[in-house]
Amino acid sequence: MKHLAKFSLFVFLVFTNSIFACSFGGSDLFKPSLERWEEHPGPAQKGKDGDYWEKVPAPVVNVSSIKRGSAKPGSSCDDAGIILLEISLPKESTYSIEEFAIYFRVKEGQLPDAIFPDVPLTGEYKDGKMTLLLAWLDGHPSSQIALDLKVEAFFVTNSLNIGESTVFNIVASKG
Repeated sequence: MKHLAKFSLFVFLVFTNSIFACSFGGSDLFKPSLERWEEHPGPAQKGKDGDYWEKVPAPVVNVSSIKRGSAKPGSSCDDAGIILLEISLPKESTYSIEEFAIYFRVKEGQLPDAIFPDVPLTGEYKDGKMTLLLAWLDGHPSSQIALDLKVEAFFVTNSLNIGESTVFNIVASKG
């Protein structure tokens, strides 16, 4: 009987705590090395008009998908909203996407939660693109707000050089 009570307590503690909480990969905090970033020669070094050194480019941001939460907070992973972004370089850039992290700043709109952290992020790099998965506590559709955000994004290098920004929109109705 004593063992049954201990086992019951163990089962209760395991299944009522957040030990099985959701975990979303797909983005990581940027950890700059502070090593000097190697700029590429610009058009002026090739006898053309333009800059002597190629600047940090503005990112090309594509909103691949937006999924809204469908359950009340704390009930399951279904309470999470998820935005999947695909980030690439402009076609004319000679840099590699792996040389950059990306920083976001919400310019307009109301956030339901902290979707975009206030530090640069890195994502999964593949085929010349960076993919970022951003998750937030979205909750049940009855408690959500519609998303209508204007977001600014810019690249950051390991030596903390910052490039020109791109503005993109995140628009989604309640789940």
